[in-house]
Amino acid sequence: MPHVPIPSTSKLTRPIPKVIVGRDAEDSEPESDASGSEDNDHGDKGSLKRAKRSNKHAPMEVTSKKPVTRRRTVVETKTFQARDPRFMPLAGEFSQDKFREQYSFLAENHVSEMRTLRDNLKRARKRLSSAPRDLREEYEAEVGRLELALKRAESSVNRDKREKVEYGALAKISEEEREKRKQGKGGWWMKESAKKELVVRARYEALAAEGGKRAVRKVIEKKQRKIGQKEKKSRPYAAEDGRPRKRQKMQ
Repeated sequence: MPHVPIPSTSKLTRPIPKVIVGRDAEDSEPESDASGSEDNDHGDKGSLKRAKRSNKHAPMEVTSKKPVTRRRTVVETKTFQARDPRFMPLAGEFSQDKFREQYSFLAENHVSEMRTLRDNLKRARKRLSSAPRDLREEYEAEVGRLELALKRAESSVNRDKREKVEYGALAKISEEEREKRKQGKGGWWMKESAKKELVVRARYEALAAEGGKRAVRKVIEKKQRKIGQKEKKSRPYAAEDGRPRKRQKMQ
């Protein structure tokens, strides 16, 4: 005989609703109303807290609990922003060749400025030799100012000459390499040490063409003296007790 499962009584029984009769029923109604009103009140408050903006572009309400900075922008002024067209992307890329062609007149201006300063310095020295005693200090200051200006002008002229020689030597090598590449040679780039050696050789050749071998010898001797002075300053010297000590730097 097959086994038939018997359902449990706990599943068959259902909870009996509680029925309130008489005064207890009347008393329970206002309690339910009060609880419902309280729930509505809480619901209204929650709806106020979760209130959304009518439009996403509408301003948001800022809380007053967070402190606000005391700094204020009373009057808004447009700040002037300086712009240099030379460094703007619309001006194009920098080309050293074009720059040298367009600003080649600067070297001529430096030479003319140096000549003018030399003439002015010569006149100022003549006036200083025959200056009265009360104006001598003023004339000396003028001579000193012109001497400094002349040194700056000479430095500018020498720098222009040096840059012209160096640029010419490097441009010559670049042109030769470009011609070799047209003939089928592979890519080749000069090392920094070889470039430095080439520049020094070109500088000495230009100096020899301008002043001869004597000028080159003077420059080499001057450089050797400068190196020797540096080595002498860093060399320790013997004290009275015979112990070597380092030289003290002058403050």
